[in-house]
Amino acid sequence: MDEGAPSEETKLYKVIQIDVLTASPDIFSSEEESSRGHYAEIPLLNFELENGENFLMTNIPVSIAIEIARKLNGVEGGDSRLTIAELIPEVCVVDNVVIDSIIPFSNAYQATVEIRLEGFSELQRFQMIPSHATLLALISGADVYVSNNVLRITESKTKS
Repeated sequence: MDEGAPSEETKLYKVIQIDVLTASPDIFSSEEESSRGHYAEIPLLNFELENGENFLMTNIPVSIAIEIARKLNGVEGGDSRLTIAELIPEVCVVDNVVIDSIIPFSNAYQATVEIRLEGFSELQRFQMIPSHATLLALISGADVYVSNNVLRITESKTKS
């Protein structure tokens, strides 16, 4: 194997399309829970990958899902104040976002965001909540990737 080539675990697939979806809680809860009248929609993010696969993230915070949907649809807000996701691209360059791991003993994903401060060449890496990192990538025009390792772990969990 060529030393410069990424291993199967570190292979990254570029996200070519993001969709904000919602699901009825009925499909995730028991009949008893759904009879209590809790019918709020659950935000989901669907990532279409360059290899033809889809990667689905659930339990997205509603406010982040709304902001992602607005950005995807070109809807500008009327508020002149910046959110943190809007501020970061003002002071640094976001190189990319990689959804690259699952937090141990949970079903929560983690993303690594690579940024450079304006005027500096050194790359900095920060771990973020993937939905927040996705919003940051959309605002800053950065690419989003999903690691092969995350895809395979997710696949094995859904088969169990």
